[in-house]
Amino acid sequence: MTQARPRVLGAIPTTDIVPLWVGAPALFLTVWALTVWGAQHGAVLGSPLLLAALATLFGASGSERFQRRLGGGHLHNRVELRLLYATGLLGFVLALAGWGFLLPAAVILIGTLHLGWSGSHAWRPATVITVLATVAIQVAVQLGVVPSVVAPAHSHVAAAILLLLGGFGMGNLGLSAALAEQAGRTLERAEERYRALVQDSSDVVAVIDADGRLTHVSAAVRQVSGWDADDLLSTAYLDLFHPDDQEQARAALAGVVGAGADSQARLELRVAHRDGTWHWHEVTLRNALDHAAVRGIVSNQRDINDRRAQQARLAHAAAHDPLTGLPNRAEVLRVLEAALRDAPAGEFVALFFIDLDGFKAVNDGHGHAAGDALLVAAAQRLRAGLRDQDLLGRLGGDEFAAILTGVTDVADVHTRAGQLMADMSLPFDLPEQLVRIGASIGVAVGGPDTGADDLMAAADTRMYELKRHNRDRRQHAAPTAY
Repeated sequence: MTQARPRVLGAIPTTDIVPLWVGAPALFLTVWALTVWGAQHGAVLGSPLLLAALATLFGASGSERFQRRLGGGHLHNRVELRLLYATGLLGFVLALAGWGFLLPAAVILIGTLHLGWSGSHAWRPATVITVLATVAIQVAVQLGVVPSVVAPAHSHVAAAILLLLGGFGMGNLGLSAALAEQAGRTLERAEERYRALVQDSSDVVAVIDADGRLTHVSAAVRQVSGWDADDLLSTAYLDLFHPDDQEQARAALAGVVGAGADSQARLELRVAHRDGTWHWHEVTLRNALDHAAVRGIVSNQRDINDRRAQQARLAHAAAHDPLTGLPNRAEVLRVLEAALRDAPAGEFVALFFIDLDGFKAVNDGHGHAAGDALLVAAAQRLRAGLRDQDLLGRLGGDEFAAILTGVTDVADVHTRAGQLMADMSLPFDLPEQLVRIGASIGVAVGGPDTGADDLMAAADTRMYELKRHNRDRRQHAAPTAY
């Protein structure tokens, strides 16, 4: 397995700054010119051509390509071998030039490069190799094997001082690199936690600036709503929401901003999905405008469309009859109370209390399945005889109720009730049989001063009065199956 390269603060890039074919000739000419001038003034010993060639070789060895080859394909491998090569070659150049005592100072140059490539652990081998190379050069100077531009004693003292300073410098560089690596590891762990908690979660995290535009959107937005995060950056935050919900979102944003730092607001809004649908999201807004790392309003969004749909299903089931799908008694009373309370001046609310005549005979004679089918058919026929704005509900058993709003002519209401009773006297084509029943409809009219229970009781009473009055006169008092 390939070892991961350490992160080091201030590490040099892993690409060559200057192409080798440009840098090598330039370095050669520069060193050659300097060494020629130095040789003319007795400041440089050795052949200028040889020194320029060796210096150019040393410079070229700092290229990424060369270091990768020396490191077996990786910049952070074989650190001891690479340090030994660099230190030895530079020491040889300095020794030939008569400046061998300067080698400890080069530990800063060499060490900085290799700390960047190999990490903080490189400072120890760099220091050891520098000490060994410096001692070897000074021994050679003392023995006269290597020339020196200064007296051997002076060379030894200068080398010792520079070695001491270089050792401290390399140690400090190593410590700084270690601290940077630790900070990098901490940052990586924080990034991993962020990805685990935010980027890979089902919640969308966004940041809105003071102008209401998105400056950050987490990658979860693609999973949640199909959008790419980059597509949403710099767009208006309010544009995410349904036009009917944008004012509510705008008010919530203004409230959070006005309430100050760390204030929050939670609301449910419809959010545009890329497929063109609208999904309900739970949105939490938090004011982080004063937070130096955020400078915005943080929005957390969670898709609650399934939850809202389930709540709607439960609410519908609680308010509707499972057989006919009509509102049940509780819902009829709720709607009736609201209609009476909100009735405009000059208008009334009419209530039809409807009882099916002859239903029991069908239910008992043909079975409950036929009875259920008859209730469904009766509900459909009643619904067809009412206006779209009228509400039809099932009170229970074979009793229904209809709420008519906007009534201005009471006589017209009775006419409509009579037409409904006529419609209900027509045969019902049920599976495997045709049956005929009837309906008795009690009518009551009220306004804002009328209670829903009172109006229901009045319509119920009127229905039973009508049923008794018509009992002997009804042509088909009992259902006929044929």
